[in-house]
Amino acid sequence: MTDSQAPETLQDPGLLYMSSVDVEALGLTPADLRGAIGDAVRRRSHDIRGGLKTRVQVDETRFFMSMSDADTVLGLGVTKWIGYSAANAQRGLPAISAQIILSDADTARPVAIMDGSWITTHRTAALSALAAQALARPGASTLGVLGCGVQAHSNLAALADVLPGLRKVRAFSRSTASAEALADRALDMGFEAEVMQEPEALAGTSDVVVSCLPSIDGITPIVRSQALKPGALAIGVDLGRAWQRDGLSDHVDGFFTDDLAALERNGGNPSLAHQGRYDGDLYAMLSGAHPGRESDTQRLMFLFPGMPLADLAVARLVMTRAAERGLGTSLMR
Repeated sequence: MTDSQAPETLQDPGLLYMSSVDVEALGLTPADLRGAIGDAVRRRSHDIRGGLKTRVQVDETRFFMSMSDADTVLGLGVTKWIGYSAANAQRGLPAISAQIILSDADTARPVAIMDGSWITTHRTAALSALAAQALARPGASTLGVLGCGVQAHSNLAALADVLPGLRKVRAFSRSTASAEALADRALDMGFEAEVMQEPEALAGTSDVVVSCLPSIDGITPIVRSQALKPGALAIGVDLGRAWQRDGLSDHVDGFFTDDLAALERNGGNPSLAHQGRYDGDLYAMLSGAHPGRESDTQRLMFLFPGMPLADLAVARLVMTRAAERGLGTSLMR
């Protein structure tokens, strides 16, 4: 070892590893996540061409994806590696697994590795909630959920936190048991709850409709856009795969996404139900560049593929809170 190498080695704090248990033990709330992501979006470094994604499709039910970004304001870079297998439900395993690596923006050295499954689930719901704050009709009282898996539960919690008028939850799923489980969760939270048998009836009677259909190639859309009631907001956690593409633009007054610049850098996303023009993104709405909802009768859609910047913001929050509480494991490089 040379003299020039010694100081770096002595001062190197190593890598922080956060397991899924460590991450969940922090007890981060929907408001915590919403605040971290909102601040990151408002203050993001526009000179960095981030938000990049690479996907490897194994077959119709399995894929891998990497998502990366960096931000000089947050002082970090991020890469998230995701694996998806639809058959994991039969194995007693989650469909999505993820690992996140954070690196220092100045030195480019990795500083933390953490399980990304909880972060992926709940940062996605936080993005839904940020959109709902700008796009949901004031006084929205009914939430409809299409597809009642893990994302349905996280979105219920996140949206309940930003819809003060919410009174009733309607649930539809191919599995009656999963719809009943979501309805039971809503009842436990103090809401009225109903399991619906017809997805279009749910869409036609809900002020906010969240679709969370699984990511399986060739899955059949279950709702026509004309079923959406005037003044409603549709949130496509599933990229809008629940909605029939034909006639979508004829019955929806405005389309929004999470990050327009990143969407363009990635060459678009063919999985998004809407392939036309988008009216704005989260930065435009949070910065005031776009007013969001402009009338109580507009039918609006927020269709989003997920922002790596959101992963970065939440992972940074996890790392900070972990340091404050002494959680996680220090690993040697």
